[in-house]
Amino acid sequence: MANINPDGLIIQLMKNVSTRKKRSLEKLNNICREQYERGSKDFSVVTIARISTEHDGPSEQTIRNKAGSDYRALLKAWADYSEGYTTKQKTNPPPTTADTILAGISDPTIRALVGVTIAENKKLKNENALLKHQTILTIDMRAQQNNSALQISNSELISQSENLLPTELSALEHAISNDLFSYQGWTVDAQGRVKNKGMQLYKAGYVTAIKKILSSYSNR
Repeated sequence: MANINPDGLIIQLMKNVSTRKKRSLEKLNNICREQYERGSKDFSVVTIARISTEHDGPSEQTIRNKAGSDYRALLKAWADYSEGYTTKQKTNPPPTTADTILAGISDPTIRALVGVTIAENKKLKNENALLKHQTILTIDMRAQQNNSALQISNSELISQSENLLPTELSALEHAISNDLFSYQGWTVDAQGRVKNKGMQLYKAGYVTAIKKILSSYSNR
C-alpha cells in the first residue's frame, strides 16, 4: 500500500530555511515528482543528483553531506510513496556456461572438481592465446627440387624479438606437464591434441607447438 504523499513533507522542510534552500528543495521535489509520474522507482542519490545537476540543483556531494539530510529525507519520502528505492540496485551479470554447468551438479565434491577443471581450462586457453601472440609461424611454400608439386618445407617457428620471460616459460611447461594432465585426467595423442574422456579440449598441434617453443629456448 502506498505511503503518504511527500507533498506534506516538503511543506515542513521548507519552514524556517533560507530562500536558496527553498529553491533547492523545490527543484528536488519537482525532479522526484517527474520520476514518479514516469513510473520510475529510482530515487537514489546518484540518479536524482545527476538530473538535479543538469537543472542547476543540488549536487551529489551537497545531498550526501551532513547539511543535506533534508534532501535525503525528501528522496526517501518519494521512494516510500512510489514503493521505489534510494540505493542504486545492483545488477548481477548474466550466468556463464560454466555457472550453468556447475549449478546442475548436486554433488559438492564433483562440483568442486569440475570447477577446478574449468578454471584450469580457462587458464590454459589464456596461456595458449599468449603463445599465439608471442610467436610467428613462417612457412616456405617454394617447390622442392625433383618434385613437380608444391610442398611445404623448412617450416620453422620463429620467436618474436621479445624473448619469453622465465615465468612465461614455466607457465608453458606447466601447461603440458604430466603432473597437470594426470591430475586433470587428460590425455594427449601423437598429433598434440588434448582430450578429456574423449572430448577434445585443444586442437591438434597444441602440445607439439609448445614443445617446439620450449625446445627453441633450451637450445639457446
